[in-house]
Amino acid sequence: MGVDCPVLTLEGKDVKNPPRVWSDPSYAQESLETIRSYYIDHLKGRSTSCSPHTIQKYSNTFLSFERFLSRQGEPLTLESFTPHNVNKWVSEQRRKGKSEDGIASRLSALKAFSHGYLFMTAEITTCDVLDKVARINPPAKPFDRLTDTEMEKVLEVYSKPNFTDIRNKALMACYLATGRRFAEILGSTLDDVNLVTGELVVKAKGGDIQVAYLSVKAVKILKRYLRERPEGGPYNNLWLIEEGAPLTYWGAQMVFRRLKVRSGIQRLHPHLFRHTYAQVCLENGMERAALQDAMGHKTEVMTRRYSGSKRQQTAAKLGPKYSPLA
Repeated sequence: MGVDCPVLTLEGKDVKNPPRVWSDPSYAQESLETIRSYYIDHLKGRSTSCSPHTIQKYSNTFLSFERFLSRQGEPLTLESFTPHNVNKWVSEQRRKGKSEDGIASRLSALKAFSHGYLFMTAEITTCDVLDKVARINPPAKPFDRLTDTEMEKVLEVYSKPNFTDIRNKALMACYLATGRRFAEILGSTLDDVNLVTGELVVKAKGGDIQVAYLSVKAVKILKRYLRERPEGGPYNNLWLIEEGAPLTYWGAQMVFRRLKVRSGIQRLHPHLFRHTYAQVCLENGMERAALQDAMGHKTEVMTRRYSGSKRQQTAAKLGPKYSPLA
Protein backbone atom coordinates (compact mmCIF):
# COMPACT_ATOMS: atom_id res chain seq x y z
CA MET A 1 0.00 0.00 0.00
CA GLY A 2 1.39 3.46 -0.96
CA VAL A 3 2.52 5.86 1.70
CA ASP A 4 -0.31 8.28 0.97
CA CYS A 5 -3.11 5.73 1.32
CA PRO A 6 -5.41 5.89 4.33
CA VAL A 7 -6.33 2.57 5.89
CA LEU A 8 -9.65 1.15 7.04
CA THR A 9 -9.79 0.09 10.68
CA LEU A 10 -10.77 -3.50 11.49
CA GLU A 11 -14.16 -2.30 12.69
CA GLY A 12 -14.75 -0.82 9.24
CA LYS A 13 -16.17 2.32 10.81
CA ASP A 14 -13.47 4.85 10.18
CA VAL A 15 -10.63 5.68 7.84
CA LYS A 16 -7.36 6.70 9.44
CA ASN A 17 -3.95 7.72 8.21
CA PRO A 18 -1.34 4.94 8.61
CA PRO A 19 1.55 5.63 11.02
CA ARG A 20 4.01 5.92 8.13
CA VAL A 21 2.49 9.20 6.92
CA TRP A 22 4.03 10.94 9.96
CA SER A 23 7.71 11.87 9.79
CA ASP A 24 7.64 11.38 13.57
CA PRO A 25 4.91 9.18 15.12
CA SER A 26 4.33 11.73 17.89
CA TYR A 27 3.08 14.29 15.36
CA ALA A 28 -0.24 12.44 15.11
CA GLN A 29 -1.03 13.65 18.64
CA GLU A 30 -0.19 17.31 18.00
CA SER A 31 -3.03 19.71 18.81
CA LEU A 32 -4.85 21.03 15.76
CA GLU A 33 -5.16 24.40 17.48
CA THR A 34 -1.38 24.58 17.93
CA ILE A 35 -0.63 23.53 14.34
CA ARG A 36 -3.24 26.02 13.11
CA SER A 37 -1.51 28.87 14.95
CA TYR A 38 1.86 27.82 13.49
CA TYR A 39 0.34 27.78 10.01
CA ILE A 40 -1.21 31.24 10.38
CA ASP A 41 2.17 32.59 11.56
CA HIS A 42 3.71 30.95 8.50
CA LEU A 43 1.22 32.67 6.18
CA LYS A 44 1.91 36.05 7.78
CA GLY A 45 5.68 35.62 7.61
CA ARG A 46 6.10 34.38 4.04
CA SER A 47 8.07 36.50 1.58
CA THR A 48 4.76 37.00 -0.23
CA SER A 49 2.43 37.27 2.75
CA CYS A 50 -1.29 36.61 2.50
CA SER A 51 -3.79 39.41 2.86
CA PRO A 52 -5.62 39.77 6.20
CA HIS A 53 -8.81 38.68 4.42
CA THR A 54 -7.18 35.44 3.21
CA ILE A 55 -5.71 34.73 6.63
CA GLN A 56 -9.12 35.27 8.22
CA LYS A 57 -10.66 32.88 5.69
CA TYR A 58 -8.12 30.18 6.53
CA SER A 59 -8.66 30.69 10.27
CA ASN A 60 -12.42 30.42 9.91
CA THR A 61 -12.05 27.26 7.81
CA PHE A 62 -9.95 25.53 10.45
CA LEU A 63 -12.32 26.58 13.22
CA SER A 64 -15.23 25.15 11.23
CA PHE A 65 -13.40 21.84 10.79
CA GLU A 66 -12.42 21.70 14.48
CA ARG A 67 -15.99 22.36 15.60
CA PHE A 68 -17.15 19.58 13.29
CA LEU A 69 -14.65 17.16 14.86
CA SER A 70 -15.88 18.11 18.32
CA ARG A 71 -19.47 17.34 17.33
CA GLN A 72 -18.30 13.96 16.02
CA GLY A 73 -16.47 13.17 19.25
CA GLU A 74 -13.12 13.07 17.41
CA PRO A 75 -9.90 14.18 19.15
CA LEU A 76 -8.72 17.65 18.14
CA THR A 77 -5.35 16.35 17.03
CA LEU A 78 -3.66 15.76 13.70
CA GLU A 79 -4.67 12.10 13.74
CA SER A 80 -8.21 13.32 12.99
CA PHE A 81 -7.04 15.20 9.89
CA THR A 82 -8.06 12.42 7.50
CA PRO A 83 -9.74 12.27 4.08
CA HIS A 84 -12.67 10.51 5.75
CA ASN A 85 -13.29 13.32 8.23
CA VAL A 86 -12.75 16.03 5.63
CA ASN A 87 -15.31 14.42 3.31
CA LYS A 88 -17.78 14.11 6.18
CA TRP A 89 -17.21 17.79 6.99
CA VAL A 90 -17.95 18.71 3.36
CA SER A 91 -21.15 16.60 3.47
CA GLU A 92 -22.30 18.38 6.62
CA GLN A 93 -21.84 21.77 4.97
CA ARG A 94 -23.98 20.65 2.04
CA ARG A 95 -26.71 19.45 4.40
CA LYS A 96 -26.66 22.88 6.01
CA GLY A 97 -27.26 24.48 2.62
CA LYS A 98 -23.88 26.18 2.27
CA SER A 99 -23.07 27.40 -1.23
CA GLU A 100 -20.99 25.10 -3.40
CA ASP A 101 -18.58 27.94 -4.17
CA GLY A 102 -18.01 28.53 -0.46
CA ILE A 103 -17.51 24.84 0.25
CA ALA A 104 -15.04 24.58 -2.64
CA SER A 105 -13.08 27.54 -1.29
CA ARG A 106 -12.91 26.13 2.24
CA LEU A 107 -11.88 22.69 0.98
CA SER A 108 -9.10 24.30 -1.07
CA ALA A 109 -7.86 25.98 2.11
CA LEU A 110 -7.55 22.62 3.89
CA LYS A 111 -5.86 21.02 0.87
CA ALA A 112 -3.35 23.90 0.69
CA PHE A 113 -2.58 23.37 4.38
CA SER A 114 -2.11 19.63 3.85
CA HIS A 115 0.16 19.86 0.82
CA GLY A 116 1.88 23.22 1.18
CA TYR A 117 2.46 23.24 4.92
CA LEU A 118 2.23 19.79 6.54
CA PHE A 119 4.02 18.04 3.70
CA MET A 120 6.22 20.55 1.84
CA THR A 121 7.13 23.17 4.45
CA ALA A 122 6.96 21.77 7.99
CA GLU A 123 7.63 18.18 6.82
CA ILE A 124 5.27 16.88 9.48
CA THR A 125 3.93 14.33 7.01
CA THR A 126 5.74 12.21 4.46
CA CYS A 127 3.03 12.81 1.85
CA ASP A 128 -0.04 14.93 1.16
CA VAL A 129 -2.65 13.23 3.35
CA LEU A 130 -5.51 14.90 1.43
CA ASP A 131 -4.16 14.04 -2.00
CA LYS A 132 -7.05 11.62 -2.62
CA VAL A 133 -9.69 14.21 -1.68
CA ALA A 134 -10.98 15.61 -4.97
CA ARG A 135 -11.30 19.34 -5.40
CA ILE A 136 -14.79 20.71 -5.91
CA ASN A 137 -15.31 22.55 -9.18
CA PRO A 138 -18.70 24.28 -9.14
CA PRO A 139 -20.25 25.08 -12.53
CA ALA A 140 -19.00 28.37 -13.90
CA LYS A 141 -21.50 31.20 -13.51
CA PRO A 142 -21.67 34.48 -15.43
CA PHE A 143 -19.66 37.17 -13.67
CA ASP A 144 -21.66 39.94 -12.07
CA ARG A 145 -20.79 43.55 -12.86
CA LEU A 146 -21.88 47.04 -11.93
CA THR A 147 -24.27 48.65 -14.40
CA ASP A 148 -23.41 52.03 -15.90
CA THR A 149 -25.93 53.63 -13.55
CA GLU A 150 -24.43 51.88 -10.54
CA MET A 151 -20.91 52.98 -11.50
CA GLU A 152 -22.11 56.58 -11.61
CA LYS A 153 -23.85 56.16 -8.26
CA VAL A 154 -20.66 54.79 -6.64
CA LEU A 155 -18.89 58.08 -7.37
CA GLU A 156 -21.89 60.37 -6.88
CA VAL A 157 -22.52 59.29 -3.28
CA TYR A 158 -19.25 60.96 -2.32
CA SER A 159 -20.60 64.47 -2.79
CA LYS A 160 -19.70 66.04 0.56
CA PRO A 161 -16.75 68.48 0.51
CA ASN A 162 -15.02 66.75 3.42
CA PHE A 163 -11.74 64.84 3.46
CA THR A 164 -13.26 61.37 3.82
CA ASP A 165 -15.64 61.71 0.86
CA ILE A 166 -12.94 63.24 -1.33
CA ARG A 167 -10.50 60.43 -0.49
CA ASN A 168 -13.06 57.65 -0.88
CA LYS A 169 -14.19 58.98 -4.26
CA ALA A 170 -10.57 58.90 -5.46
CA LEU A 171 -10.09 55.40 -4.05
CA MET A 172 -13.16 54.08 -5.89
CA ALA A 173 -12.11 55.87 -9.09
CA CYS A 174 -8.76 54.05 -8.99
CA TYR A 175 -10.46 50.67 -8.55
CA LEU A 176 -12.92 51.31 -11.38
CA ALA A 177 -10.30 52.75 -13.73
CA THR A 178 -7.72 49.99 -13.35
CA GLY A 179 -9.50 46.80 -12.28
CA ARG A 180 -6.62 46.03 -9.95
CA ARG A 181 -7.00 43.94 -6.80
CA PHE A 182 -8.05 45.41 -3.47
CA ALA A 183 -4.62 45.15 -1.81
CA GLU A 184 -2.76 46.41 -4.90
CA ILE A 185 -4.49 49.79 -4.93
CA LEU A 186 -4.55 50.11 -1.15
CA GLY A 187 -0.81 49.46 -0.96
CA SER A 188 0.14 52.23 -3.38
CA THR A 189 2.56 54.97 -2.36
CA LEU A 190 2.98 58.55 -3.60
CA ASP A 191 6.03 57.43 -5.59
CA ASP A 192 3.88 54.91 -7.48
CA VAL A 193 1.73 57.59 -9.14
CA ASN A 194 2.55 59.67 -12.20
CA LEU A 195 -0.18 62.28 -12.60
CA VAL A 196 1.12 63.34 -16.02
CA THR A 197 1.00 59.92 -17.69
CA GLY A 198 -1.64 58.35 -15.43
CA GLU A 199 0.80 55.54 -14.64
CA LEU A 200 0.24 53.66 -11.38
CA VAL A 201 2.83 51.10 -10.27
CA VAL A 202 1.37 48.25 -8.21
CA LYS A 203 2.77 45.26 -6.36
CA ALA A 204 0.77 42.44 -7.86
CA LYS A 205 -0.23 39.09 -6.41
CA GLY A 206 2.92 37.03 -6.02
CA GLY A 207 5.12 40.11 -5.55
CA ASP A 208 5.51 41.10 -9.22
CA ILE A 209 5.81 44.83 -9.94
CA GLN A 210 3.35 45.83 -12.65
CA VAL A 211 1.95 49.00 -14.18
CA ALA A 212 -1.67 50.13 -14.44
CA TYR A 213 -2.97 53.28 -16.07
CA LEU A 214 -5.59 55.67 -14.75
CA SER A 215 -8.11 57.30 -17.06
CA VAL A 216 -8.16 61.08 -17.47
CA LYS A 217 -11.27 61.25 -15.25
CA ALA A 218 -9.64 59.13 -12.55
CA VAL A 219 -6.51 61.29 -12.57
CA LYS A 220 -8.66 64.40 -12.13
CA ILE A 221 -10.45 62.86 -9.13
CA LEU A 222 -7.14 61.67 -7.65
CA LYS A 223 -5.59 65.14 -7.99
CA ARG A 224 -8.49 66.55 -5.98
CA TYR A 225 -7.73 64.09 -3.18
CA LEU A 226 -4.00 64.82 -3.25
CA ARG A 227 -4.72 68.51 -2.62
CA GLU A 228 -6.47 67.46 0.60
CA ARG A 229 -4.07 64.68 1.60
CA PRO A 230 -2.26 65.53 4.89
CA GLU A 231 1.28 66.77 4.26
CA GLY A 232 4.43 66.70 6.33
CA GLY A 233 3.85 63.34 7.98
CA PRO A 234 6.21 60.38 8.05
CA TYR A 235 4.08 58.20 5.77
CA ASN A 236 4.50 57.86 2.02
CA ASN A 237 1.30 55.81 1.64
CA LEU A 238 -1.01 57.15 -1.03
CA TRP A 239 -4.11 56.57 1.07
CA LEU A 240 -4.23 58.24 4.48
CA ILE A 241 -6.88 58.98 7.08
CA GLU A 242 -7.51 62.60 8.01
CA GLU A 243 -5.16 62.39 11.01
CA GLY A 244 -2.29 61.50 8.67
CA ALA A 245 -1.90 57.76 9.40
CA PRO A 246 -2.21 55.15 6.63
CA LEU A 247 -5.64 53.79 5.72
CA THR A 248 -5.49 50.19 6.99
CA TYR A 249 -6.80 47.04 5.33
CA TRP A 250 -9.78 46.84 7.68
CA GLY A 251 -10.33 50.57 7.38
CA ALA A 252 -10.64 50.22 3.61
CA GLN A 253 -12.98 47.25 4.07
CA MET A 254 -15.16 49.51 6.21
CA VAL A 255 -15.17 52.07 3.38
CA PHE A 256 -16.74 49.43 1.12
CA ARG A 257 -19.27 48.37 3.75
CA ARG A 258 -20.40 51.95 4.21
CA LEU A 259 -20.52 52.48 0.45
CA LYS A 260 -22.87 49.51 0.20
CA VAL A 261 -25.27 51.29 2.57
CA ARG A 262 -24.95 54.75 1.02
CA SER A 263 -25.31 53.53 -2.57
CA GLY A 264 -27.99 50.93 -1.91
CA ILE A 265 -25.99 48.39 -3.97
CA GLN A 266 -26.24 45.46 -1.59
CA ARG A 267 -24.06 43.06 -3.60
CA LEU A 268 -21.17 45.52 -3.68
CA HIS A 269 -17.72 44.23 -2.70
CA PRO A 270 -14.14 45.11 -3.79
CA HIS A 271 -13.80 42.33 -6.36
CA LEU A 272 -16.99 43.43 -8.10
CA PHE A 273 -15.02 46.44 -9.36
CA ARG A 274 -12.50 44.04 -10.91
CA HIS A 275 -15.26 42.00 -12.57
CA THR A 276 -16.80 45.21 -13.88
CA TYR A 277 -13.53 46.48 -15.33
CA ALA A 278 -12.90 43.21 -17.17
CA GLN A 279 -16.34 43.00 -18.72
CA VAL A 280 -16.53 46.66 -19.73
CA CYS A 281 -13.11 46.38 -21.38
CA LEU A 282 -14.25 43.32 -23.35
CA GLU A 283 -17.50 45.05 -24.33
CA ASN A 284 -15.47 47.99 -25.61
CA GLY A 285 -13.34 45.74 -27.81
CA MET A 286 -10.19 45.08 -25.78
CA GLU A 287 -8.35 41.96 -26.92
CA ARG A 288 -8.23 39.10 -24.42
CA ALA A 289 -4.41 39.07 -24.31
CA ALA A 290 -4.34 42.80 -23.54
CA LEU A 291 -6.92 42.34 -20.78
CA GLN A 292 -4.83 39.56 -19.26
CA ASP A 293 -1.84 41.91 -19.02
CA ALA A 294 -3.91 44.85 -17.78
CA MET A 295 -5.40 42.83 -14.94
CA GLY A 296 -2.15 41.15 -13.96
CA HIS A 297 -3.26 37.57 -14.66
CA LYS A 298 -0.24 35.25 -14.89
CA THR A 299 -2.16 32.82 -17.09
CA GLU A 300 -5.07 33.22 -19.46
CA VAL A 301 -7.34 30.87 -17.50
CA MET A 302 -9.22 33.58 -15.57
CA THR A 303 -9.23 35.98 -18.50
CA ARG A 304 -10.74 33.23 -20.63
CA ARG A 305 -13.51 32.83 -18.05
CA TYR A 306 -14.33 36.53 -18.35
CA SER A 307 -14.37 36.45 -22.13
CA GLY A 308 -16.31 33.19 -22.26
CA SER A 309 -18.95 34.56 -19.90
CA LYS A 310 -19.29 37.73 -21.94
CA ARG A 311 -19.47 35.78 -25.23
CA GLN A 312 -22.26 33.58 -23.86
CA GLN A 313 -24.27 36.58 -22.67
CA THR A 314 -23.85 38.37 -25.99
CA ALA A 315 -24.99 35.29 -27.91
CA ALA A 316 -27.99 34.83 -25.62
CA LYS A 317 -29.14 38.40 -26.27
CA LEU A 318 -29.22 37.61 -30.01
CA GLY A 319 -31.50 34.63 -29.38
CA PRO A 320 -34.87 36.45 -29.58
CA LYS A 321 -33.91 37.96 -32.94
CA TYR A 322 -33.38 34.55 -34.52
CA SER A 323 -35.76 32.35 -32.56
CA PRO A 324 -38.82 30.65 -34.19
CA LEU A 325 -41.07 33.14 -32.38
CA ALA A 326 -39.11 36.25 -33.45
